[in-house]
Amino acid sequence: MRDFLLGAFNLRKLQGLCVNTALGNFVGYIAGSLVTLLTTYHTVERRGLRNLYGILPRHTIVVHRLPQWLEWALSILLGYLVMEFVRYIFRAYRQLSSPDHATRARDLRSGHPDTGG
Repeated sequence: MRDFLLGAFNLRKLQGLCVNTALGNFVGYIAGSLVTLLTTYHTVERRGLRNLYGILPRHTIVVHRLPQWLEWALSILLGYLVMEFVRYIFRAYRQLSSPDHATRARDLRSGHPDTGG
């Protein structure tokens, strides 16, 4: 049991997990924020009773092109999909760079397939 724990929780694996999670979450957050950025715009308030027909300074207001609930749902969905895509890329890269994968590929090229496992 001790050997399993030492092999499973070594510093390199924990660093890889932290980097993978942090990068995936960050890229997912950026993608979700991009949805909000693309579906809103800023405009200047028109003259009206609120600003005494132009006597008071006009304020910048945010206009949403989509309903806020739809914008929120799209940003969460897109952020989640991008986060999982980044994790998938990391997992595929880790499998391609593993020494076990290189050994199997070399055996297959030389005509000696792995009979175990």
